[in-house]
Amino acid sequence: MTKNRVITVELVRCKKDVVKKLGHDFVEIDPPKILFKADYFYPAFQDQYGTWLAADEEGEAHVISEAPEQVDDDPWFELYFKKV
Repeated sequence: MTKNRVITVELVRCKKDVVKKLGHDFVEIDPPKILFKADYFYPAFQDQYGTWLAADEEGEAHVISEAPEQVDDDPWFELYFKKV
């Protein structure tokens, strides 16, 4: 018997562009790759661990919040996104 899991989905609006950062040991691409575009809307969903993810412009999932209850409890999320 399998246990059904409820999937929570929230619609979020990007407040300012989110660009891909590679880290201090890598050469950044120029112009920077935009993962999420300002004023665009994205569906956000939780994985099995409670981490919130959203798919970027190319369909690749990225962590946008690590708050297990509400997506907007994460300070990084609040900087770049707004729950609608």
